[in-house]
Amino acid sequence: MKIVHVVETWVGGIATYVGALAREQIAMGNEVLLICDPDKMTGTPGVEGLTLIGYRSSRHPARIARVAREIRALLKAIGPDVIHCHSTFPGVYVRLLRHRHAKVLYTPHAWAFLKKDVGSVTRLGYALTERLLATRCDRIVCMSLDELRAARKYRLPMSKVDLVYTGIAGDEARAALDRPSGGSTIRVGYFGRLDYQKGFDVVLDAVPALKPDIEINVYGMAVRGGVAAERAGDDRIVYHGWVDAAATKSAMQAMDVVIVPSRWEGLALVPIEAMRAGKVLVVSGESSLPEQVIHGYNGIILTELTGQCLADNLNRLTVDKCRRMGENARHVFDQTFRQEHFLKSLMRIYEQA
Repeated sequence: MKIVHVVETWVGGIATYVGALAREQIAMGNEVLLICDPDKMTGTPGVEGLTLIGYRSSRHPARIARVAREIRALLKAIGPDVIHCHSTFPGVYVRLLRHRHAKVLYTPHAWAFLKKDVGSVTRLGYALTERLLATRCDRIVCMSLDELRAARKYRLPMSKVDLVYTGIAGDEARAALDRPSGGSTIRVGYFGRLDYQKGFDVVLDAVPALKPDIEINVYGMAVRGGVAAERAGDDRIVYHGWVDAAATKSAMQAMDVVIVPSRWEGLALVPIEAMRAGKVLVVSGESSLPEQVIHGYNGIILTELTGQCLADNLNRLTVDKCRRMGENARHVFDQTFRQEHFLKSLMRIYEQA
């Protein structure tokens, strides 16, 4: 089978998701190609056997049709059996024009109409666009019940919609789940973009109310729409900048708690990575995040998305609570979010399509 993945960027969750999928597909004997904007890549794909083809993306309405024609020409030259487009704009680029000799799959990685930084009219426009483009693909892969419910609410054709929870490779080095040495200090990690969607402003608001023995470590960078860069100088936060996947894994092992105060998500990978590392999760009650946390068992679901609420919950944590909930977090990962479950379900959809 010849499979082409179409993405806009190669960083963060998209790179992790598509990279894991491509590795498995190549190992199964498929020919796998990646179409990506080289200007929006952080490093190389890092997937042996994956062929990279570049294009120039654009979100300007007047240029989207040009990008769609460019990608169709690339796909026609490749002649794939399956085209899998990931996230909103690649979903538009691919599905704007027809591809009669290939099956088309689409994973939104968080519906655009779930965004909370746009008005209701804009969200409705996104929903109508998704409904129209749904006629141009064979399957739509949602990553959470929240996405599935949203698809039903906005009347997308449910006969085309599948639910597959994302999974990542397990780490069998159980000794790595031990709490790092640090006395009574509780190390809290934030991993992701410093923007409104990810709730970084909530983290900044929480800092003044935190107890002295709580240390905040931030791994990520501000991108388009970054939050209040002028507030980034708080000396109670240690900024590490963007780090690659291997460094992220190592950094997460050094934490006691991982916070994910996002306002919307498809199915966030950071909580899954944190559970693999055996870390306590503190998440917002928004979007798909409550699907990943059993409150009081493997983490905490915030009742309010405010700095004060985040600070109050972090202040109540103890070393013993972190150890207990961290062990539970690893158990949830093993039962629900291992890579083999995810890949088997998704490849079944490929074969059925």
